[in-house]
Amino acid sequence: MNNTSPTAFISEYKPGEDALVELFNGKFVDVAGGDYFNENVSLLVKGGKIKAMPGLKGQAFSVKSDFTIDLKGKTVMPGLINTHCHTTQTMPSLLPDIKDIKLFKAHAEKQIEKNLAECLSHGITNIRDAWAADLRKAKRLRKRIQNKEIIGPRIMQAVAVGPPGGYLTEKHNRIMKWIRSQMGAPVIDYGLEYSGAIEFDVNATEQQVRDAVNRAIDERGAELIKIGEQKVNMTNFKPDATIMTLDQLSAIADQARKRGLKSTIHHTSVESFRRALKAGVSSLAHIPCDEILTDDDINLFLDQSCFIEPTMSVAYDSSYKIKKDPTFEDFRLTLLTEFRNQAHDNIVKEFWIPEYQAIVKNHHKKASHEKMKIFGILPMKTMFKNFASYCTSGARNFKLLFEEGAQITTSNDGGVPPCTLAMVQHEIRLFDLFLNKSFEKNIFRGVDAVKMATINGAKCMGIENDFGTIEVGKTADLAIFDGNPFEDHSVIGGRVAALFKNGKLVINNCMLHVSQTV
Repeated sequence: MNNTSPTAFISEYKPGEDALVELFNGKFVDVAGGDYFNENVSLLVKGGKIKAMPGLKGQAFSVKSDFTIDLKGKTVMPGLINTHCHTTQTMPSLLPDIKDIKLFKAHAEKQIEKNLAECLSHGITNIRDAWAADLRKAKRLRKRIQNKEIIGPRIMQAVAVGPPGGYLTEKHNRIMKWIRSQMGAPVIDYGLEYSGAIEFDVNATEQQVRDAVNRAIDERGAELIKIGEQKVNMTNFKPDATIMTLDQLSAIADQARKRGLKSTIHHTSVESFRRALKAGVSSLAHIPCDEILTDDDINLFLDQSCFIEPTMSVAYDSSYKIKKDPTFEDFRLTLLTEFRNQAHDNIVKEFWIPEYQAIVKNHHKKASHEKMKIFGILPMKTMFKNFASYCTSGARNFKLLFEEGAQITTSNDGGVPPCTLAMVQHEIRLFDLFLNKSFEKNIFRGVDAVKMATINGAKCMGIENDFGTIEVGKTADLAIFDGNPFEDHSVIGGRVAALFKNGKLVINNCMLHVSQTV
């Protein structure tokens, strides 16, 4: 986690789009098999796709390659996937001081560009932006990546749909609007075509709800439908947020499915967990943490072939020891506190621009000492108390789901400080903390982490036909790592030795040589 050496991005790749390139002498990861393909396997890449895998049974290929690249015996994984993050959020602290505002505004773009570049530096080639307040800003980022003005992964964009006063469709007073604007998450009128959320009436009919989903897709370009359900209002931290009916929730999920899109729901309660499954939502973002799931709950989840995006990084961000709180003595919170104290400075150094580093460190210092106020005035302790249970009951539910074989993805809510989009390795280390170290067992293994970071994420996003495994016909996104991810899961999401995106070498930290065939 303390490897902060510069990434060697390359702007020119000698083979052209029509060239046939052979990648050999690599340890290619067989995601489905949970092991490496045999050592004689190589990849033939052309036009951004894997054309053949000589060395596999039935994969004879007689055409001579135009170029070859020796991968030096390194591990080759499919490009990694972060299924839940926020590209336009760059707040270095949820507990800023007044003096921090000027820095927020002056350097936000620089941090965004670093976040996107660091995704590739850590092997992440696909991310899903689970919500952006202003879609114009999100679209500009995608366009800049496509035009090669900046470096970054592919971005799938979500648009939220919900009732007035619901999660992500909150009603904001003037003070909250000002605070949100100063912290880089401005409140955009939900009726504007560039807002990241669309409202439907509290008493909306099923068809009116479906119309809102259609607007999200046709008017705002949604590639994922986001649903928010949380009783605690994120503007006043009181349990008075609007909760839609089950029929409305079902209509959102069904209309998204009919339009060929996945749906995901922000949830933190067992009741929302149950409602989402009954409604047929594709994936559940975060983890229920208000009570413990029952066997019936878990069986319902498994029967629905649903995905969970646990974002255990939220516990790192927001679960702190608070005196007199029931979670204070929980052993998981103690372990997390020790982990955070050891890891935090390295995280700040690697993932945050110099201009923000002191603010990120100060956020941790304030939270650790229960100085939980925005600008030293607005109290935030209620929010932190709400999220303390993410590390306790939430971690228990995560373990129950994992042990029963739930489909889990790597998703870290990156954009919420101190997490950034590129910190998949951090999320995996937290899986290890809550599944292995908390119980002194080794139930979470490298083979699990490999699937979570690749094929599970691809299926969750509906892109498994192109990404998630190394197979003929799939896009040649290849993350080259030192080390064995099956023996050490922290290899996954570390700094890459090299990276291919769309079949082109874009990072070459290990000085791979492109040789033209004579």
